[in-house]
Amino acid sequence: MSWEFRRNLWIQLTPQRLIATPLVLGLLFYAGAEGSVLPVAPELLFWMFAGFWGTRRAADSITEEVIGATWPNQRMAAIGAWSMTWGKLFGATAFAWYGAALSWIAYAASAYVEVETVSWVSLPSPGELVSIVAFALLAQTVALLVALVQMRRRRRGRQLALGLAQWAGLMCLVPFFVVTHSFEPIRLSTIWWYGFPFPTQAFLLFAALLFFAWALVAVHQLMRAELQYRDTTWRLPLFALFLLGFLTGLIPAQHLYPFPSATWIAVCGPAMLALYYLTLLAAPGDPIGLMRWGRALGQGDLRLVGELLPGWMPVGILTLVLGVFAVQHAAALDGWLRLHAVPARLIGQSVAVWVVCLLAFAARDTLVVLLFAVGRRPERADVNAVIALGVLHGILPIVFLSMGLGGNAGLTSPIPGASSSATLAVALGQSALLALVLAHRMSRLKPRIAAVAST
Repeated sequence: MSWEFRRNLWIQLTPQRLIATPLVLGLLFYAGAEGSVLPVAPELLFWMFAGFWGTRRAADSITEEVIGATWPNQRMAAIGAWSMTWGKLFGATAFAWYGAALSWIAYAASAYVEVETVSWVSLPSPGELVSIVAFALLAQTVALLVALVQMRRRRRGRQLALGLAQWAGLMCLVPFFVVTHSFEPIRLSTIWWYGFPFPTQAFLLFAALLFFAWALVAVHQLMRAELQYRDTTWRLPLFALFLLGFLTGLIPAQHLYPFPSATWIAVCGPAMLALYYLTLLAAPGDPIGLMRWGRALGQGDLRLVGELLPGWMPVGILTLVLGVFAVQHAAALDGWLRLHAVPARLIGQSVAVWVVCLLAFAARDTLVVLLFAVGRRPERADVNAVIALGVLHGILPIVFLSMGLGGNAGLTSPIPGASSSATLAVALGQSALLALVLAHRMSRLKPRIAAVAST
């Protein structure tokens, strides 16, 4: 048992909590058995503990160390990255799992008593219970992952970091609730993956375990970076390839050939673009790291290039490859869009032109994020970039459309139907201008960056 895990158990599982929790839960179930207004469903209690409180504790396991100024001491302690990961993830959430387990045990015991007030609640099957636990683990791991990303930005404001991390974790529970609380035909349907049929709930469990494993790998990589391990950025490109493979399995085989088919591009392209923006905003890099990466690349030091490579770069390359495929198969993609009830007015021009405009604006957005990353407040680069991109892609196009200037809506965003060759020229011009501004800003920082990069 690792020292970090044992320390968190001591903090979370105090004698007062171990005694008070079953007493309180027992009173709640007793009140329900007596016909009170408090018949509590076990699933609700489980999600209150493992879902809401578990994600909160997983995220707070990092932020409370930073606020309490104990994180530097932990980083210098002789604790490995895996020990720290397991200790934070399962130690900090120990009380949440204790309460979640007690809620199920208490209800299972009440099932042996003939009580009408709780007879409307049924215990889940073993498979459903494993799915519930898997999604709870996924939510807690994602919350810890987002908290680590926030902490690496050295951002102040505990409540903001906690709220964002907990919200990201809770969003992972949406697919579970959509399927398990929907109509019976959906719950009992079948999902085909690489030609193999899976019951929907079984596939949910399978997907949750896969993404939980990848989230755990991501937490471990960030923990290694925090503990000053020398490492390469190979996990994120592998996850991008895994995501492509996972989505490919959901496409019927007859729609995959000739490969790359329009269906494959239409499904995987947006997913890879979303992953690119997510990784870009989460870790755009810093001027010192970018300068060191460029120097290592110029010197041919491949090991250092791999260590300093920003994670968004390989994902961006994969996104660019998918964009090239979309341009090459523009005619087939245009037919696919029209076949799947996309109105012709939303296409409005050559699909190839629209895809190239999309890539050009993605390059512009990359430069916007990098400008904030090398600005005066790099710890707020993601927040400032989200605001700027929201204005460019949301507010300005809406203003143009409301003023009857729909043709100008494509000047700041690749709006379908408003993109053209002129729009592409404007996007490339914006990218060139931002590149000049970025180069000027980097040149002003070059003496300080070079001094640190040479150490």
